[in-house]
Amino acid sequence: MSLGQGALILGVVALALGGSGLAVALTHAGPAGSTGATGPTGPTGSTGAPGPEGPPGPGAVVESTYTTSGSGVLSDTCSNYADSAVSLTVSSAGTVVVSASVGLYVYHTSSEEDEVYSSLWNQATTCDVLDNNYVLIVAETTQATGAYVWDLNLVQSFTVTTGGTYTFSVIAEAAVYSSDSANFYSASVVGVFYPS
Repeated sequence: MSLGQGALILGVVALALGGSGLAVALTHAGPAGSTGATGPTGPTGSTGAPGPEGPPGPGAVVESTYTTSGSGVLSDTCSNYADSAVSLTVSSAGTVVVSASVGLYVYHTSSEEDEVYSSLWNQATTCDVLDNNYVLIVAETTQATGAYVWDLNLVQSFTVTTGGTYTFSVIAEAAVYSSDSANFYSASVVGVFYPS
């Protein structure tokens, strides 16, 4: 081999090594760059299928009654105005608010004094007019002899501790002279249950 040929071979080898070095340098990863800015929000997806229907909410229960049936003569013991009863069936504990507009009839004799007490009653308890918010009407001795009708407004709240059916009505008792009398004349009663 001549000197010229040797130089040519060394040049080819050097070029091959140089090319290999260049390839290594080009494929070696550099340090990571900083994170780019967040892209724009994509479009809203389609609405999903409706879920199952939930249970009914604990709403109020309302019942009412109206009567003009009258009643027997009131005495000095607790009397229930049966036709004024309103019943509510409730599913849980809560409060029942009962309101009533009541007509009471009294036949009064002048020079005598007549008294009538009236209130609302939860029929699950003992009938006691004075145990609740009661209204008292009095026919004074100075009032003329005659028939009188008093219009009363009664309101009472009752706590119920469990679900069930509860009945409420108007009650009264009277202290009247033997020549006088008193009785229920009419009633409009509304009961509303509010769950706890």
